[in-house]
Amino acid sequence: MATKIKAIKCPQCGSEKHEQLDEKRYRCKSCGTEFYIDDDDININVNHHYEYQSQSSSSLNKLLSSGTKIGIVAMLAPIAIVFILFYSALTTDHSKSGFLGMSDDAISVRDDYKSVRLIVYNGRPCYFYILNRDFSLGYGDDNPKYVDGYYYGFRDVESGKILKERLLFSEKELRDHNFRVNFDQSPPLFFYQAHRYFSILNDKSIYEMDPKTLTYTDVSKTLFKGKEAMNVGISEVKYLDRDYGEGFIINNNLSATYYYFPATNRLYTEEAFKYARELTPNQLNGEIRDTTYLELQEENVSETSSKGGMLRLWKIHAKFHLGDPQDFGFYNWIQKTFTQERGERLVSATPLTSWFTGFGGKILYRDSNYIFITFRPTISEDASSVFQLHDAYGNTLWTQALNKFSEFKSVMLYNNKLWFCGALDSSEGRDILQIYGFDLKDGKYKIYNTLQEEYKIKAK
Repeated sequence: MATKIKAIKCPQCGSEKHEQLDEKRYRCKSCGTEFYIDDDDININVNHHYEYQSQSSSSLNKLLSSGTKIGIVAMLAPIAIVFILFYSALTTDHSKSGFLGMSDDAISVRDDYKSVRLIVYNGRPCYFYILNRDFSLGYGDDNPKYVDGYYYGFRDVESGKILKERLLFSEKELRDHNFRVNFDQSPPLFFYQAHRYFSILNDKSIYEMDPKTLTYTDVSKTLFKGKEAMNVGISEVKYLDRDYGEGFIINNNLSATYYYFPATNRLYTEEAFKYARELTPNQLNGEIRDTTYLELQEENVSETSSKGGMLRLWKIHAKFHLGDPQDFGFYNWIQKTFTQERGERLVSATPLTSWFTGFGGKILYRDSNYIFITFRPTISEDASSVFQLHDAYGNTLWTQALNKFSEFKSVMLYNNKLWFCGALDSSEGRDILQIYGFDLKDGKYKIYNTLQEEYKIKAK
C-alpha cells in the first residue's frame, strides 16, 4: 500500500514546517523532533531525544558556544570576587578585618633588632634590646594600641618572658620632626671602672641602661652637670677607643673637643687628654693599679697576602690609670710585637701560644682567667665559625666549630656558661639572631632563645 499523507504535521508540536531527511524520515523545524511514517498503516513514530538548535533561539545562543560561555563565566568570576573583597574592606574596621594580612584575632608584627646586650637580672641571664617594630595594619590606619616605632626592652633568655618593654620613639614622632636615628653606637658598653652601661643614640645623646632597675634613660644633661663647657649642648659624641680609657669624645656646639671619663667624672680638653695619657706611673699620685689580660695577635701568612691567617695569644702586664686616660696601644705594627714608647705603663708582654691557623680572629670575651675567641679555619666564603676558649696560660680548654656566623652581638660569662648572641649566615632571607649557652667546662652548647623577627599577636 502506498504512503499517502495530505499534510504531515509534527506529532510533538503540530507544526507543518519540516524537512525530509530521507524517504521516510522527517525533522520538525520548530522543535527539532524527528519522526517517520510506517508503510503499512501510516503510524507516526517519534524520536524525542534528538538535540537540535532551533532557528528561533536567541542571538546570544547563536553567537556563543558552550565553551565560550564557560570562558566568560571564568573571566567574570574573579572580577566579582575582587569587587566583593574591596567592598568588604572599605566597609569594615581594618583593625579587626581579616583583609590586608590579618585574621580576625591576629596582627602581623615585624621586628628589626638594632641592639642586643646580654645582662644579669635577679640572678638570671637576660638581654636588653632596641628594635624597630612595624605592625601590619591597613594603610592609613592609626590605632593607639599598635604604634610603629623604636622600642627598648628586657627579656629573660631561658623563659623568653618580656620583663619590660617601652616605646622609645614612635614612627610618627620621627616623621613629624624629620628625625633619623643612628644606631651604630647603640649597643650598651659596660664601663668596668664606673660599673655602668652607656649607649649612644644618633651620635648626640648618651643613654644609660640599668639592669637592676630595667631602665634606659637619656643622661646627656645630667652626666655633665656642672661642666660649663657642655652648657652649649652636644654636637657629636663617640666612644673613646678602649686603648685610651673608658670614656667619650665629645664635640660641643662651639666645635670644641673634650674627653669625658664617667668613673672619675673628669672632663679633659684635647691638650690635657694627650698630656694625661702619657704620664708615668710615678706621676699618677697613687691612682694606679696592675692589670693582666690576654691579647690576640694576627699576621698574614706571607708578605704577598693581606688576609691574615696566623694567630697567636699574648699575656700583657701593664699599669692602669684608674678611670682616666690610658695609652694601651702597645702593639707595634712594624716590629710585630708589643712595645712601649711613652708613659712607661707596659710592664711585660709574653707570647703564650705558638702560631696557629685562623682567619678573621676576634676576641668575644676576656677577663683575668679566660679569653674566648672566634675565627674561620680557611678563607672560603662558606668556612665555618670556630669558637675557642683558652685559660690564662694560653691552654686551649675546648673548641667548637659551628656554621658560619654573620653577626656577633654580645657575650657574657655567668653561672659557668658563656652566653653568646649571634646570627648564622643564611643563604636565604635574613640572618636571625639566637642566644647560645656554651658550657664553660667542655664547650657543649644549647640554643636558648631565638629573637623572632616576624610573628603574630592576638588583637586587643
